[in-house]
Amino acid sequence: MPIKRTVLIFVVLGLAALVGCSSSGTHTAYVSLPNLNAVGAYRINNTSAAFTNIVGSPYPAGNSPTAVRVHPSNKFVYVANQSENDISLFTVDSAIGSLREVLPRTATGLTPVALTMDSAGNFLYALNEVSGSISVYSINSGTGALTAVGGSPFATFPNSLAFAITPSAKFLYVLNTNLASVFAYTITSGILAPVVNNIPVRVGNGPLAIAVDPSEDFVYVANSADNTVSVLSINSTTGALTLLGSYPTGTLPISVVALNPYLYVANQGSNNVSVFSIASATGILTQVTSSPFSAGTAPFFLVLDPNNLFLYVGSETARTITAFSINTSTGAIASTSQSAAAGASPSSMSVTK
Repeated sequence: MPIKRTVLIFVVLGLAALVGCSSSGTHTAYVSLPNLNAVGAYRINNTSAAFTNIVGSPYPAGNSPTAVRVHPSNKFVYVANQSENDISLFTVDSAIGSLREVLPRTATGLTPVALTMDSAGNFLYALNEVSGSISVYSINSGTGALTAVGGSPFATFPNSLAFAITPSAKFLYVLNTNLASVFAYTITSGILAPVVNNIPVRVGNGPLAIAVDPSEDFVYVANSADNTVSVLSINSTTGALTLLGSYPTGTLPISVVALNPYLYVANQGSNNVSVFSIASATGILTQVTSSPFSAGTAPFFLVLDPNNLFLYVGSETARTITAFSINTSTGAIASTSQSAAAGASPSSMSVTK
């Protein structure tokens, strides 16, 4: 059973449909498939969450693509090729959602395992595990081309596996598994600098996933060795973090996403998802009724759909992406019986808005 996060989405519905436009009745999703050196592409129905494979999928990428990110314009898709130390840029066909790679690929540091982007789509960030750095690129809004910003790559500690950017793009938080700590950085036009005092905050043991809540008040970390999720408060002025506490989850928590006022944690070892309500003022977590919820075989990652009606659960062992409906009143999730066979173990997923 894998515990290391190696980071961490599809017959055409009509040429007139706009890619990623939720008002059209569907949105698109892209999945990185490391064992196929490819990216899978799906169209997902907004109401039923039914998956339809997009013609031509999966599309060739570089060696061991482990992270994928869609640009907010829905025009571009970026894929981090972990074994090749570079990023693939794909343009998206605006009618059907198919992908075409634009060469050459953009170099990163050693072993890029995760990608993130500001909500405006101005900058792309790549976390390089082995070289202990973060590569930052400005994005050409017309072509999608990447250009390294001044000073990139920026140093962080080796063996960092995950990171998260705040909605305002003021701060970036990097999770280091070996040190069981979170490092905080300020962002100025894509340029990173450690927060004042630069004191990392320790969390639980074996942390593998990190998320920022949409209100930018808290950071959440899934601790796989402790079977807990840690909650940290964000200083809105400096970006500094303070550990508030940790809460029990299922076995081997490996992914976390926030949808105020709820938090979702994928437990790979116990095959379920823990759901918590969040106290907005204090960050205190309380498991909702009937949590944890069964989530199939060894859930590996969680992704919210653009309308916040479904939670997509990826399984490396089952090689599937499965949709669960979200009860907006209680936060509870339920099976929709909608699933897509990925053809290989998926490592990450990104959906259009």
